[in-house]
Amino acid sequence: MGWLEKLFIGAAAAKTYQNIYNKPIVIPPSGYVVRGLSQRGLSAKWTVKYSKEEALNSTSTFDISRSVTSVNVGSEVFQIEWPC
Repeated sequence: MGWLEKLFIGAAAAKTYQNIYNKPIVIPPSGYVVRGLSQRGLSAKWTVKYSKEEALNSTSTFDISRSVTSVNVGSEVFQIEWPC
């Protein structure tokens, strides 16, 4: 196996590890629903897709990284919990 194949397999393994074990927990405020959570690249940055409960047709997003513990959307606060 060449070094390029090893690099590719290592990157895929790192991404899988982060998707399973380092996934943040996003706690939405009342009236909001988290619609999706996806990792951006191989880094520890995540994109959170959310919408209001009364307007599920429109979605919005925000990005979080390991140093973020809460995100303000207007007057509402999304709490972010990271695994140890």
